[in-house]
Formats: sequence, C-alpha cells, structure tokens
Amino acid sequence: MTVYAPSEYNAHWYKLQKHFIKRNTLVPYDFKVIVNNIDTSLFEEDEIILVNDKISVIQLALKKIFSYMREQEQQNKYSGCLLLDSDAFPVGTGWHEILDQQMKRLNKNIAAPIRYENLDMFPHPCFVYMNEAGIQNPKVNFDYAKVKNLMGDMINEVGGLMPEISDVVLPMLRTNRVNLHPVAAGIYHHLFYHHGAGSRGFEFRLMKMYDYCSHWIDDESQVKYGEQLMNTLVNDPDGFVDKLMHGY
Repeated sequence: MTVYAPSEYNAHWYKLQKHFIKRNTLVPYDFKVIVNNIDTSLFEEDEIILVNDKISVIQLALKKIFSYMREQEQQNKYSGCLLLDSDAFPVGTGWHEILDQQMKRLNKNIAAPIRYENLDMFPHPCFVYMNEAGIQNPKVNFDYAKVKNLMGDMINEVGGLMPEISDVVLPMLRTNRVNLHPVAAGIYHHLFYHHGAGSRGFEFRLMKMYDYCSHWIDDESQVKYGEQLMNTLVNDPDGFVDKLMHGY
C-alpha cells in the first residue's frame, strides 16, 4: 500500500513499484494507493482507496491506511501489510517469507528500516511490513513527534513515537554492497530499496542540518546528482538495483 503525493516522477515510481512488487512477491496480494492532490488516471480504479483533493500530511494518510487494514484484517482478507513510500519497493525475491520467518523466530511483528546513515535511530515509515499482530497493535503510531538522533539532538519526525514499541520491531539496516550516495539509493536488509527524497527536493538532514559530508561530497551539486541517480534507475532499474545489492 502506497501514498502518492505531487511529484514529476510519479509515473516512474508507479511503474517501478509494480515491476518490482510483481517480480519479488510470491504470494497473492492487492496493490492499493492513497492519492494526495494528483491526477488519479495514473492508477487502476480498483487500486485507489482514498483521494485527497488537497495535500494531506503523511501521518493522516498512514492513519487511513491503518484503519483500512485493520478493517480488512478483521474480515480475514489479509494476513500482512506492506506500507511503501512512492519511491520504495521490494528487491529481494520472497521478501515476505523471509521477514515472516525472521519475525516469528525473533518474536517481532513489525519490520522497518532504521536509517543510521541519516543519523536516525527510529523506525522510519518509508517502508513497513506488519503481520496480523502488527496491524492490530494499537501502539503503532506514525504521528510527528520529537525523537533523539545520533547527534543527541531532538528532531520532529514521522516515526518519532515508534521507539516506544521497539521491542516488537525488526530493524532493517542499510546493506548496500555499492553506495552511490550517503543517504539516497539505499538497499535495506537486502530486501527493499528506498530512493530517498523521491517526491520532494533532493536534500537530506545529514547534509542540510549538519554539513556532514562536505569533506568528501560536493553539497552544491546535490540537485544534479539526484537527477543522475534517478535517470540511471529509470533507464536500467534491474541493473541499477543489482549493482547496489551485489556489486555488479
């Protein structure tokens, strides 16, 4: 299930998500979207569960998703749910089976990335997988909240409340064999890709707030570099992802 907001790249993200989800998901599934203030003709009619005429803040869209999924799960329609940013998709074949097995073995019911590369220490909702217990967990809350990062600073972020249920979260860490950017174009747990800044300006807290990488990457060329990464992904998505994951 994906939230789409205004972006010049939405047609690309939609095509990429459909391609990688179909290729790597080995069980029956439904693909659903929430559409925020964009043309709905991009999507199949039965994929849309909500249309917002104005841009809705992300936490309201996530609340709608949880309400929808809990209702569906109570009807025994789904046994799991994958939430995705528009610029994220699964890249590991059988990702759901792998996560189900790991979550069962480790007594977890939610899996989400921890983006240490952006100095974050909390589960981020760029992609989140939940089993039935995770869907029904009333403490799952992606409202904006103050949370401490690796610099010891309090930042206001979606996911700021999630450390409160860290005992049930399987953290998925960055596992790139090849890193083309400190934060963007990330592979996590060798199961998911997150481009980063896919529907907004190509900037990240790591550089904008802390000037953390200026000694080895030119911050002034970020916009151009973001365009290069996007073009490379779109022109050869499978090759691009394989390079990041496997180094070839």
